Amino acid sequence: MKKMLFTLFTVLAVTTLSAQNIAEYHSSEVEATKEYQAGNAYQQDLLLYADMLATTHPYYADAKHRKELSREVRKSYKECATLSDVASFKLLLARLAAKLGDGHTAISYWSNMEMIFPVRMAINGNKSAIIDVTSQEHRALLGKSVTHIGGRPLKEILAQARKIVSADNDINFENLVKDYLMFTEFWSFLDMSQEQLTLTLADGTTVDIEPIQRNTLRIAQLQSDTSNRTTAKRNVLFDYSIFDEEGICYLQFNQFADRVTLPQYKQLARFDTFIEEMMAEIEAKGVKTLVVDLQYNGGGNSMLGDVLLSWLYPIEELKRYGVDVRTSELLYSTYPYYREFTYDGKPLELGRVYDMWRFDHNRVSDADTESQQDSTRHILNHDAERIFRGDVIFVEGKESFSSATLLLTLARDNGIGIIVGEPSGGKPSHYGDLLYCMLPNTKTVATVSHKHFVRPDREARSSDYIAPDVAIELRNAERDMLWEWVVRNYGKQRKADAKSEDDSYLWDTIYRPAMN
Repeated sequence: MKKMLFTLFTVLAVTTLSAQNIAEYHSSEVEATKEYQAGNAYQQDLLLYADMLATTHPYYADAKHRKELSREVRKSYKECATLSDVASFKLLLARLAAKLGDGHTAISYWSNMEMIFPVRMAINGNKSAIIDVTSQEHRALLGKSVTHIGGRPLKEILAQARKIVSADNDINFENLVKDYLMFTEFWSFLDMSQEQLTLTLADGTTVDIEPIQRNTLRIAQLQSDTSNRTTAKRNVLFDYSIFDEEGICYLQFNQFADRVTLPQYKQLARFDTFIEEMMAEIEAKGVKTLVVDLQYNGGGNSMLGDVLLSWLYPIEELKRYGVDVRTSELLYSTYPYYREFTYDGKPLELGRVYDMWRFDHNRVSDADTESQQDSTRHILNHDAERIFRGDVIFVEGKESFSSATLLLTLARDNGIGIIVGEPSGGKPSHYGDLLYCMLPNTKTVATVSHKHFVRPDREARSSDYIAPDVAIELRNAERDMLWEWVVRNYGKQRKADAKSEDDSYLWDTIYRPAMN
């Protein structure tokens, strides 16, 4: 078994560190206007933020959508005149961002993430159940349903939260907000107390929860032995196990990141090498079923998905995503090499949306790029004889987002394997590939998408999520229902039993001997 000894928490730390050196966003055109020069710091940064959205996000390439944004900004400009603190201003911007229904376009409104309430609630629609606590004192709360918090109906609280949380869909929102509700600061965004949570349970009883320091967090799981499950979350980027008796390889793929995407971390493994070694062991041991578990995967660099798919399907025949990219000054400042790109032999124009696959450099050099891989690029499998021919099962859940959603959709639209689990947290067609910027007057950090990913099957009915082929409860407190289902339906014993029960294979040899 190959293992990546690098925690997801480290990857998150890398992201946070890189965000500390974000360039300020400026626009000489906006800063020369009367509205900007006459405005306060909040009004000035509102105008800059609106300009950034209007010139960068693919949704606002449409003139009609830019007019809608202008109307929103005029209202917000007046509201900014009455604001007295940066936190209120960030929430105003968060409401603008959340309307896009794009989980990648968001405002960093956190200033203090040190204090938390030591309970976590799973959100399902407008219902909530407590799934984690941090001490034996609260252990009796596990599994309890919460109806009100601080005297307010949970439905009302979630409706308010939806207005400030950027999410691709309701599933993505529920996955995010279960963690946000642990932070005391988030309750101030909802105009509620940070000092104490008063939970009203479905049986009418109430309990008061006091905040604690985040660094003292010790989660006690609902089921104490869940860490021993085959499908329990591992603190690795990717990892696999082969179960010889069942004839199954289980790949837990938690982050689209490796040494190629994070070259500063030389201790990381390469995903392409990892997958090649896994496939060699699968072949040597005669494994017939591969489980790709993406239930904990929030995304990263989508190229890792191409690496995996190249071992499951002829890569040259793969129906790919359409990728529309919008050019902007923010894009050029982040990726200067875009200035050199051409389209139909002409330089790119600011503000336009282009089909990324039809940039001139893509048209000319695709074949060379595929044949001249080096240490800074992922190596795909081009040997059709080595493609895995067994059963492939993809697992998705609420946390499956961004590049994980891309991989799942490519599998669905190319007919690769089946998808099981729970609906995804990401949309099949969605915005993404974020850019960072900082507003100069309030130092507010914002992210924005500059690409629109369009699923290969453009005729497929539009959906906010990927529905699984087989629905399986992933977080059942009592049982590892996913693994039970896999072994029952794809284990070696199941296949042997199925053959003995089904005598249709005897038809040619016994019932119709004349046909032999």
